[in-house]
Amino acid sequence: MQILFYCDLMLLYLRLQTTKVYIRMGKFVVLLIFSFSIMACGSKQPKQVQSETVKKDTVKVIPSPEFGMWKIASYASNLGDNRNTYYVTNSYAIWGTFSDKDNDKAELKVKFLVDKETFCIKLLAFGRNTIKKGDENSYKIKIKSNSGDLLEFTAKNISDRLFITGGDSPKIIDLFNKGGMLSFYLITDSKKNPATFAFNIDSPQGLEGAMKKLSTESIK
Repeated sequence: MQILFYCDLMLLYLRLQTTKVYIRMGKFVVLLIFSFSIMACGSKQPKQVQSETVKKDTVKVIPSPEFGMWKIASYASNLGDNRNTYYVTNSYAIWGTFSDKDNDKAELKVKFLVDKETFCIKLLAFGRNTIKKGDENSYKIKIKSNSGDLLEFTAKNISDRLFITGGDSPKIIDLFNKGGMLSFYLITDSKKNPATFAFNIDSPQGLEGAMKKLSTESIK
């Protein structure tokens, strides 16, 4: 009887030891998994910038306090030589809102592109999607100053920007030079997707000086 009793004790002891080994192994596996998780988090690769977010058009910028919010930039020539096409644009983003059949006062980003021959306004829905030509014939544009001046004219979206006729450009520049906040309101005559756009410019002065600099023979 004593021999059987001792055998039972020995079997019980071995089972307890085996259980301890499994518990220790389980703790080791959990610790190993946790260590690998920390290493994986620490080695996370930085997010790559999407190609469409890289600004490719501006290759030269000429900052100047006398130009206010405006700067002179350039497009590289497509003629295969070293000549550049210079233009004046806003040095910081202009934000506003737009509304159409699918959106109500959604985010709008505005970019001016003015050179010796053209005065253009580029509209970007949600700050990134360029509004291109649709079925509309024209855009009606109103600019109102905080002093009560009102300027009305039309523009056409020929490709991906609104082109303003040469006769209206000097009037716009004169209004900009007076300073003070300007409120813009644009509306399309599109039948498929009529839309309105609104934005403000707080201090538009300086455009005339930038345009005079643009007209010089060489810009350094």
